Amino acid sequence: MSGRLSDAWLEELRSRVSLEEVVSEYVPLKQKGHRFWGCCPFHNEKTPSFCVDTESQLYYCFGCHKGGTAINFVMDMERMEFMEAVRLLADRAHMELPERGERDASQAQSRDERERMYEANREAARFFHDLLWQEEGADALNYLYGRGLNDSDIRRFGLGASPKGWDGLLHHLEAKGFEPGLLEKAGLAVRKDSRWFDMFRSRVMFPIINAQGRVLGFGGRAMGDAQPKYLNTAETAIFNKRLGLYSLNFAKKERSVGRLVLVEGYMDTVSLRKYGVKGVVATLGTALTEEQARLMKRYAPEVWISYDGDAAGQKAALRALDIFDEQSFPAKVIDYPAGMDPDDFVKAKGLEGFDALPKYDSTSYRMLRARDGLTLSTQDGMTEYALRCCAILKKVKSPIEMENHLRRLVNETGYDREILLRQIGAAPVAAVQQRPARRMRSQSSEPTGVEKAEQELISMLNARLIPPELLKKEEFSTQVHRQLVERLTTGESINAYIDQISDDSQREQAMRALNYTPLPTERERALEVAEEDLRTMRAQRDNQRSEQIKQQINAATPEQKTEMYRRMAAMWKESGD
Repeated sequence: MSGRLSDAWLEELRSRVSLEEVVSEYVPLKQKGHRFWGCCPFHNEKTPSFCVDTESQLYYCFGCHKGGTAINFVMDMERMEFMEAVRLLADRAHMELPERGERDASQAQSRDERERMYEANREAARFFHDLLWQEEGADALNYLYGRGLNDSDIRRFGLGASPKGWDGLLHHLEAKGFEPGLLEKAGLAVRKDSRWFDMFRSRVMFPIINAQGRVLGFGGRAMGDAQPKYLNTAETAIFNKRLGLYSLNFAKKERSVGRLVLVEGYMDTVSLRKYGVKGVVATLGTALTEEQARLMKRYAPEVWISYDGDAAGQKAALRALDIFDEQSFPAKVIDYPAGMDPDDFVKAKGLEGFDALPKYDSTSYRMLRARDGLTLSTQDGMTEYALRCCAILKKVKSPIEMENHLRRLVNETGYDREILLRQIGAAPVAAVQQRPARRMRSQSSEPTGVEKAEQELISMLNARLIPPELLKKEEFSTQVHRQLVERLTTGESINAYIDQISDDSQREQAMRALNYTPLPTERERALEVAEEDLRTMRAQRDNQRSEQIKQQINAATPEQKTEMYRRMAAMWKESGD
C-alpha cells in the first residue's frame, strides 16, 4: 500500500504526528490516563466508547471496532486513499515526501503551478459569486430565482455569474497577480492568436469543489438558447471530469445517511438538497465512469441512481447499474414518473414525495425495463418478456434473491417454475423452498473459544503481561493474528503493519486482538490465563486433526487404518488426554 515510501520514512511521519491532536479536530476528547475518550465518529452513540491511546498512537472503538493509525483515521474521515492521507499528514508535520526531495526543478515548478491554479479557481469563484448580485449578473440571478432558488440557496452552493464581455474575469485575475498563461492552463481562459479571452461568458456558474474544499473547476449553464447548454472546465492538471463528483464537499459531512443519491446534473443536485435530500452528488457533464463509482464507494455503502424518468434516463440508469455491478457496489434505482426529472419532482412533491418513490434493486429494475417496447397482453410479448427476464436472472448468484425473483416471474408470466429454471440454466431450488422456516440464531459480536483465547494472548503480549517466548505464531489460526504475534515478539512496528492492511475486516480483526478486555492486572494471573488460552487453542487444533484422521480412516485400507489409529493414539497421549 505504501508503494514507493520506505518503512523508515513512514515511521518518521507517524512519530511526528500526534494522533490525539488529529482526532480532536473531529471528535471532542477527554483524557483518562494515557487514553483520550470520545463518542465514535463512525457510528452513532451517546456513551463514549472511542479511545485514542497516546502510547501506541492507535485509535479504537469498542462499539463498532474500527481502529488504526493516524493515516487510517484520515483515510476514513476524509475518504482518502492511502497516499492522499499521507500527503495531508506530511504537510501537517512539515515533512517532504521522498519524491518531492528528489524530483528536479521542473517537477517542483509543476507542483507550485498546481497550487496557483487552485488559488486562481478560488478567486474566480468569488468573482463569479459577487458578479451575480450586480447589474451584469441580473439575468443569471433571475434564472436561478426562476428555478425556485432563494438567496440562501445561492450562497450555500456558491453559485455565480460569468461576465457578458470577453475578458472580465481575465482582467480581474490579472489584477490579482495571475498571469494569462496560468489561467489558460487552469481552464479559465482561452487563447486565440496572441490574445486571451474568458472561457466562460454569460453563464450561470456552478463551482466544482472537492471533498477537501478546494475549487477544481466550474460548470457553466448558458442563458437562453446558447450552445453548448452546459460547459465544463476542460481537463487540467487539477481537474478531470471523469474523476470527480459535484457536491462531494457536502456528502463528505453526511456519513450517517448511509447512501448516496446520484443525479445527472447540477440543478438536480441543488434542488434535491434544497428540499432536504442528503447525500446527493452528480457526475460532471459525462456519463458515469468506473473512477466515479470507485470514488462513491469510499463515501457510502450503497447508492441510489436518481436519473430522469424519460427513456434516456432509464437507459442511462441501466448503464450505471452495469458499472456499479462491476465495482461490487450495491445500487438501487429510483423510478420517477415518466417524463419527470428529480428537479421537477421534488418541487412538486417535496421530501415526503421523494422518500415515497419506489427504489428498485438492480435485478428488479432490469426486469422492469425488460417490459419496455413489449405488449404483454399478447403471447409473443409475454414470451419475449419471460426470455429477457431469464437472461437477467442468469447473473443472480444469491439463491434467496433468485427465489424471490423467480416467484414474481411465475406469477407474472404463468410459466411453470421448472420451465423457467431450465431457461435460466439454474439448478432447481424447490427443496430449499419447502424447508420449514427456522429462526436465525443471533450472532454475538463477542469472541468465543479459540478466537477469544488468541485475542486475549495478543493483548496480554502487547501489554507486556506475558513474555514473548511463551507464544509461537504457528499456533495461531489466522494470518492477521500470526503477523501480530510475530511483530510483537520481534519488536517490529505494529503501526506499520496496521497501515499495510488494506482490507477493513482484517484491520478490524487486528484492532480487536490488540484491545481485548478485560485483561489481568497482575503478571502472575496473566501467566495462568495464558496457559488456559493455550490449552484451549491446542485442544481445538487436536480436535481438528482428529477429525481429519477420522475422515481419512473411512476411506483407508485395513493396513492404513491400523497406522492411523496408532497416530491418533500418539497424538492424544502427547496432548495429555
